[in-house]
Amino acid sequence: MTEIDAYFYQHQIIVKRGKEYKTGEVLLAYLSHDFGDLTAMLNQCKHYSVNLHYPETRSEIRTVNQLFRQAHNFFSVLYQLIASLPPYNSMPPLKDAFDEMREKYEWLINMSSDGKSNDCVPLDEIDEAEDMDRVLQFDAELKALITEHQTFLEDLLRVQKVFAPFLERVHHRSEFLSNEETAAVLDAFMRDTDKLIHSYDKLKPSGTMTMTYQVLHDNDHPVLCEQYHFTTIGAFLYVELFKSLQNHYLPKRCGYCGRYFLLESAYYSDYCTREIEGMNGKRCRDLGHRKKYADKIKNDPVWLTYSRAYKAHYARFLKKKMTQAEFQVWADYALDLRQQALDGVIEFNVYREEIRK
Repeated sequence: MTEIDAYFYQHQIIVKRGKEYKTGEVLLAYLSHDFGDLTAMLNQCKHYSVNLHYPETRSEIRTVNQLFRQAHNFFSVLYQLIASLPPYNSMPPLKDAFDEMREKYEWLINMSSDGKSNDCVPLDEIDEAEDMDRVLQFDAELKALITEHQTFLEDLLRVQKVFAPFLERVHHRSEFLSNEETAAVLDAFMRDTDKLIHSYDKLKPSGTMTMTYQVLHDNDHPVLCEQYHFTTIGAFLYVELFKSLQNHYLPKRCGYCGRYFLLESAYYSDYCTREIEGMNGKRCRDLGHRKKYADKIKNDPVWLTYSRAYKAHYARFLKKKMTQAEFQVWADYALDLRQQALDGVIEFNVYREEIRK
């Protein structure tokens, strides 16, 4: 149900029988989506995994009937969620796997549609080996279906609990990292999460993936692509994350509005280009740099000292007590001093005295 075939080429992802995305664009959608209480949904899914099965005794029939009706509603909502998300929303419509099972096993329709129905023959009253095999096959397929939905929910949790904090570390320096720098961040992150119990607390793929090479034709020009088959969205997002790191097409949280946006390799910014409501067309990127500078001045004595010294020297320049050339020499010197103070090369008291001269 959640399988994906996709081609990766440079900073592009082409989903088979779907659309073309920029690298990082699908992951961006999952980081940005409000999924509600995923832990509660996962626990509900686990409850069905343990308790949902063909009734073994006649006394179980009513309880199982009710549980099947609840499960049908739950998985229908989950199916609609999956179908609404990329890349599934650009692919041919998904089939509701739970409904497909009801159609495949006709006797299930009566059992699940009427809580008072006793049409179902419980497992302990079945004598025919063929009927017994059908029940066992049904239980096995039902278990596999629930497991697939459970994996999907764990993949969503991994985006929130692992991908998001990992990307925060990648963006900590507010610049694109080299391969060596990325490796160092990843190595530290993997060590920090190594002892966590749940798989969705770790930076790892779910399901399986296979990769081959395929030639596509782009405007009649052959293009060599990596072709992947993913059994889960978690496997897809895992590969997309690392392709994003390689290509510098990375989702990032805007430092002004707090929403995610996609950084593209040509230019790094801490801020997105969304318009700010009530600001006459101004965008986060317009005001973000001012906010960042103001925050530094407010919270860092080195920056506050620099700001005060800059204003004082600029006032001297305006009053013609300094020439433009003299002011520029001081400004360059002040930037060097500020960096030395930030790096701890010189003590703050020395920095404060020197920058005021």
